[in-house]
Amino acid sequence: MSRRLGAVLVAALALFGPVLAAPAAHAAPPAAILSLSMSPMSVTAGDALVATITGSGVSDLYSYDLEITFDPTLLAPAADAPTGPAGGFTSTVTGPGSLTVSHTRLGTSPGVSGASGVVLASIPLRSLAAGSAVVELSSVRLVSSTGDVVTAAAVASGTVVIAPVPVSVPQPSTSSPAPSLEASASASATPAPAAKGPGDLATTGVDATPWWVAGALGVALIAGGALFVLRRRQAVQE
Repeated sequence: MSRRLGAVLVAALALFGPVLAAPAAHAAPPAAILSLSMSPMSVTAGDALVATITGSGVSDLYSYDLEITFDPTLLAPAADAPTGPAGGFTSTVTGPGSLTVSHTRLGTSPGVSGASGVVLASIPLRSLAAGSAVVELSSVRLVSSTGDVVTAAAVASGTVVIAPVPVSVPQPSTSSPAPSLEASASASATPAPAAKGPGDLATTGVDATPWWVAGALGVALIAGGALFVLRRRQAVQE
C-alpha cells in the first residue's frame, strides 16, 4: 500500500511539478537603465524647457513612479502636464521643488519593454531666474506585471543654465531739436529802427520842430528892431 502511495506521489510531482514551478520561473523583477536630459540646456529666465526621462534595457515595466527634484527659486512646473508612453494612464503630483510622474499599463496590457530610447516621461518646466539649475531623478519605483518591485534613489540628473533677461538701454536721440515757435515769433516781431528825416537831430533823435519855431521868432524880432531903427533915423533927418 505504501509503495502504491509513493508511486502516485512521484507521478503527481512529475506531472504537476513543472506547472507549479512555471510562475516562479517566469516571475522576474522589472529592469530599466534610466537617464535624464534637459532640452534646451541653456535658456533665458522666463523660457520653457523639458526634462525627459529615458530608459534602456527596459523589461516588463508595468507601472512606475519617477520623482524629480529641483531648486524652486530657479524652476517650476509648467502649465502643461507631463506625458508618458501611449497605452496607459499617467498622473502627476507636485510639491515644493519636486514633481512625481506615475504611469501604469491598463488591464492585461503587457509591460513596457525596449532595448533603448524608451521615453518614460516628458516633463515641461519653466525657468524663473538666472542661475545653474540641477534637475535630479531622485527617486524611482518600478513594478513588473507580476508585482515585483524595484526601487532606487539618486538615479540620474541634468543641468540647465538660465541667463538673466537682457536689460534694454535707451539710446540718445541724434536728431536736431525743432526751432521754437515762440522764439521765431519774438524775432520776427522786433520792429526795425525808423529812418531819420531831415528835421531830426542825428545825435539825440529829438524832434527839431520847436527849434525851428524859436529860430523864426528870433529872426522876426531882429527884423522888427532893424525896421524901428531905420524909421527913427528917417524921422530925425526930416
